[in-house]
Amino acid sequence: MTFAFGSAAALYKSRVHPRVLLGPDELAALRRKTRSGLHAKLLAAIRVKTAPLVERVHTTPDLPALLATWNHHWTGPATPVIWGLHDTALAATLDHDARAIDAVRKVLLALPAADAIQKRTGKLIGYGMEPYVLLAYDLIHEHLSPADRRTFCDWVVEFWVNVSFQRQIPTYYRNAGGNIAMGEVLTALMGLLAIEGDPGVPNLIKTRDQMVHMLQASLHCALGPEGYPAEDIGYGSGMGGWLAYLVEATRRAGLYDAYEHSPRFARFGRAMLHFVQPWGRCLSNTGDHGDDFGERGFVLTRLAQETRDPSLLWLRETLFYPTASARPKPTSVRAELALSPTTQIPADGCVLIALDAKAKAVAPAKLNLPTAYRDRDRGIVSFRNGWQPDATLVVFDGAHRPTAAQGHAHDSGGHFSLSAVGEYFGIDTGRYNTEQDQHNVVLVDGKSGQSTQRQWRRTYYHANLTEYAPGPLVDFASVDNSQMSSCYWSRRHIGLVKPVGVGKGAGKGKTPALPAWTFTVDDVNFADDFHEFWWALNTHPNNRIEFGKGRVRGGAGSASILGGRSGNRLDLHWVLPHAHEYPKPHTLKLMKHTQLGGSQDYIPDPRGNAKRYLKAAGDLVHGPVYVRPRLVAKVSGYNGRFMSLMIPRVAGQRPAEVQRLPSVDNSLAASIRFKAQNIEDTIIWAYDHALLEAGDVVARGQWVVVRRRITDGRVLAHAGGDLTELSVKGRSVKL
Repeated sequence: MTFAFGSAAALYKSRVHPRVLLGPDELAALRRKTRSGLHAKLLAAIRVKTAPLVERVHTTPDLPALLATWNHHWTGPATPVIWGLHDTALAATLDHDARAIDAVRKVLLALPAADAIQKRTGKLIGYGMEPYVLLAYDLIHEHLSPADRRTFCDWVVEFWVNVSFQRQIPTYYRNAGGNIAMGEVLTALMGLLAIEGDPGVPNLIKTRDQMVHMLQASLHCALGPEGYPAEDIGYGSGMGGWLAYLVEATRRAGLYDAYEHSPRFARFGRAMLHFVQPWGRCLSNTGDHGDDFGERGFVLTRLAQETRDPSLLWLRETLFYPTASARPKPTSVRAELALSPTTQIPADGCVLIALDAKAKAVAPAKLNLPTAYRDRDRGIVSFRNGWQPDATLVVFDGAHRPTAAQGHAHDSGGHFSLSAVGEYFGIDTGRYNTEQDQHNVVLVDGKSGQSTQRQWRRTYYHANLTEYAPGPLVDFASVDNSQMSSCYWSRRHIGLVKPVGVGKGAGKGKTPALPAWTFTVDDVNFADDFHEFWWALNTHPNNRIEFGKGRVRGGAGSASILGGRSGNRLDLHWVLPHAHEYPKPHTLKLMKHTQLGGSQDYIPDPRGNAKRYLKAAGDLVHGPVYVRPRLVAKVSGYNGRFMSLMIPRVAGQRPAEVQRLPSVDNSLAASIRFKAQNIEDTIIWAYDHALLEAGDVVARGQWVVVRRRITDGRVLAHAGGDLTELSVKGRSVKL
């Protein structure tokens, strides 16, 4: 198939169908390809997926009434019919299946009547229909009578152009990244591409060009400079995939080349790759939905081809969603073709059109890809120490909120998600869980800085990613979420300390691998007074929070999370200011409890929803999670200045030894000894004065991490923020 710029221009000029995503010659070539190999297997899977839809259409006595249920809920009876219509039309056309073609024709002709029913009930059928119906019309055009075509084209002009498109014109350029606005305007654009030049269709070239102009705005607003979607994983990833249909259709028509003029779109696939869990299969959730990427097949296939990035084919084939992850009720709309016990490809007609069976997926671990990622517009960061399944992945949310895609933002400034050693330890709780108390942040006196009053709404406040500094030993980032927290100031810093500089023997034979561990440093002043600062971590429902008998030597306390996937652990420790630094010493109490989801007046029965969702989704639940265990470290003090250390370990491995080190006032320091690996890490943080002094480490800067061998004290690696000098045991270390 060809998606070159202007490759379908002659078809439009000659008023030939199909043309939107493939032409008659390409259709014939695809028919030959589907006789064998992966193309044949994929078409067979599409046939299995669409056969029940054909039967449903032919056996439904009142088809308009069925279709009118669309947009009430995504798991309703009309959903598979609408979402599967292009698949049905493509399989039917390739197979010359007259009965299936007739089913598609019946749906197309029933839509105007379904629209009339919707208007009487005050609801709209359109949003969410996406391109499937219009692509189906383009495919079976020759099988429709002139009267049928006129009926459908009149409806497209009236519904999509005169109603949906016109409704969005006054505000579109202020909301060009929003899913509803894009859903209406860009589906209207697909409609014009499908019907352009057909008898009875008015000349709407100026309207079409205006829509293309709006598409350009949406590509810029819906995706950040580094390709991350403004509406996060779920909504945003779905809309990124949805945009691919318009990108390819307008490119083929010779109207706009997004690959040349919109580098954000070309970076979208790699952005999604940076949020995949270390073991593959799922993304890490980041926003007001679930971790799903419902439209992944076509966009990742095409981006892999255009950017020559085989890791995107790996992403296409590792991701898998047996249920709609924002809802507890399973749906079978999106079928998958198994390629191996652990890989699959969407059974989707657009994937079939774009598929290059010779192109092979390559795992990121084999490509030496970057492990750190940031999108400046959204202020979100992804750190990992590698692409192996047991790597540590940290997602850190700066909570910048692009103003052209408002509606699904959360109070998530400073939130982090954490996966390590094959476990999902720190989760983003997803849809409707808007307030701060639904996230892994610091709460003042256990309360959110802003309240939704148990309802669902977007956040009104932003946070800011203030630093992003990946490095060989430590990846580091900072967020200022003062406004979101309603504090004089509220800042969080996070670092991923990676297993570098340890020599070739680590992780081989009897020596266990050195883990990649994470630290947070918080700095919160609510109102210049004594308060309780809650360091919160929401964990997976199948995980278990445990409190150990031991304490950090010279420190505050410790806890452990037992993972539910493989029985591996995350050990947690907290380091507080010295007792003499304030009129009253800082104290810490550890608490674990069951945390309910937010928006409880908006969502009835959160516990029941949680049980149904767990039953449907199995062992991995990434959102929404309405009921889950939460670990809280309650730090009481005149400010919220303290450090957390999060150290993963595999089952049966001895925990690291953690000790609070004496240091200059208004600084925090600790040593972490990994005896099995003969490694000691020292971390020192200075809040204001840059005096980093603890044990035999002396430095000047905001923070420093020094890695040494335990046996001989040799410095193996070091990293720091704004370091100007460093010495260990009185010997200067070259920066």
